[in-house]
Amino acid sequence: MMRHIYMNGLWRRSVLNMKQMHKSSIKVMRMGAFIQVMIFALIIAIFYCVTWYFALPISKVVFIILAALLLLDILWYIVLKPILIYDSNYYEVGDDEIVLLTGIWNKEELIVPYVKIQNVETEQGPVMKRYHLKSLTVHTAENGLSIQLIHEDEASVLKASINQKMREVENNDNGDRHRYIRNQQSDSVY
Repeated sequence: MMRHIYMNGLWRRSVLNMKQMHKSSIKVMRMGAFIQVMIFALIIAIFYCVTWYFALPISKVVFIILAALLLLDILWYIVLKPILIYDSNYYEVGDDEIVLLTGIWNKEELIVPYVKIQNVETEQGPVMKRYHLKSLTVHTAENGLSIQLIHEDEASVLKASINQKMREVENNDNGDRHRYIRNQQSDSVY
């Protein structure tokens, strides 16, 4: 049975064979969000201490509103957003192109043919290293795409596979790659 994703009023490519982020990416996103929320909480605490120490005439309603905003931040950034991002990101490394489906509400389908790829690199921060995750970034002349929070073994295999397919395209194109790039540049509007 084919499963399709409904995006912007159209049925898009099947996500049955597409891959997602690693399951522990939710924990990594929550840790990053926790740091941001704690900075916001620290700013609120400093604001409260300054108003208390200098006896500034600020209503308690202001602090109630700030506390409510802090609770909403915790609910959105730590609880809901990581799950929604995990459920809405798919990628596929095909024979001719790399496809990335992203977006929680505004769905976006990014397609990069191997002909346009210039560089592939992986990135791993300290929290990602603890959970054995990496991000794979594919660079083109115009922009690129990033496959976020995949297992480090899978990232290494994908990087090697993409580099091999880039070499195959370069060896088999007989100058077609440069013609393709020139045609794309001449077709673009400045």
